[in-house]
Order: sequence, then C-alpha cells, then structure tokens
Amino acid sequence: MSGCAAMFHGTTQQVAVRSNIPGAELYVNEAYVGKDNGVTTFQKKNNYMITARKAGCTDTTVPASKSFDAITLLGVLIDFGIVSVLLIDGAATGAWQQFDQTSFVVDPRCNNS
Repeated sequence: MSGCAAMFHGTTQQVAVRSNIPGAELYVNEAYVGKDNGVTTFQKKNNYMITARKAGCTDTTVPASKSFDAITLLGVLIDFGIVSVLLIDGAATGAWQQFDQTSFVVDPRCNNS
C-alpha cells in the first residue's frame, strides 16, 4: 500500500549542490558529494545539512528545509487518512514532507586579502 504523496511525488528528491568558490568540497551530512558541484538524492524522511569546505576558509553549513506536501491530503478521501496519511506518508516514508529547494549554492567564507 502507498500513500498519495508517496504515489504522486515519491519518497525521495534529487538535489543539486554547488559552490561559487573554485575547489570547494561539498558534503551532505558529512558524506562527500563532490568538488565544486554534485548531485545527490535526499530521502524525504531524513534531515540533511549541506556543508561547503575549502582549506584556508571557514566552513559554511546550511540545513535543507522541508514543508508539508498538500497532495498528502488526498489520503483523507481513501481511508480518512488513517493508514495512507499517518502510517504510510507520515511514519513509514516521510512523503508528507517535501524539500523546499532542489538546488543549493553553498560557499565557504574565504578572506580575499
């Protein structure tokens, strides 16, 4: 069984991460994604922090924010939302949320002196 948000929008989102600072290393939850840019997949049920690092610079970390996916409410029409919304889209898959952005630009803070 699948909830409405999981069926229509899936349980993951592909996310692009890049930096304007050449040579910056990009990490998601401390896992290396790439140098200068990268693409990764976020599970909607998890939380993520994106970090840009470069030697001689100060790391910058930003959270990947989420909001409610309104398509979840279609589950109310199926089973009053008891299974499809609360158990499937909520607890099991996290599909009732979606990431607010699918593209991030994160730059380490470097002194230009």
